[in-house]
Amino acid sequence: MRLLRTFAALLVGLPMGTPIPVAAEEAPLAPEVQRRVAVVVLARRIRGYAAMAKASSDCQVEKGRLPRRQARQALAISLEELGISRRVLTNPLVVAVSPRLQRLLDDSCALDPTKGLKRFSWPKTNSEPFLELGLRRGQ
Repeated sequence: MRLLRTFAALLVGLPMGTPIPVAAEEAPLAPEVQRRVAVVVLARRIRGYAAMAKASSDCQVEKGRLPRRQARQALAISLEELGISRRVLTNPLVVAVSPRLQRLLDDSCALDPTKGLKRFSWPKTNSEPFLELGLRRGQ
């Protein structure tokens, strides 16, 4: 039975590359709940990727390497090539987090290992959309 639950968790977690942990061995989550959790986790990862891509794109513009129009087009195309709608760039979380992520980039617009993501914290808010994403304060 445990192998079956683990296999089910792995199947649900395939699109994200990691399995979704089952709550407790005695009380496994219903398949509908596991799917909803998978959707929430996937949405959070997509928004995180979009925010970092936007931060990198904005960095290229600020460094004078790309015109803003070209950077916007390239960002939208790169997201759509991955199957991500360009509308995610207008998401309030992406808009709020992108400038904060940009501060973690070095002069080449790559993630600076000395600044690290460990000191990064998500915006503090009481709005429900952030809670729906499964984000916790200080994460």
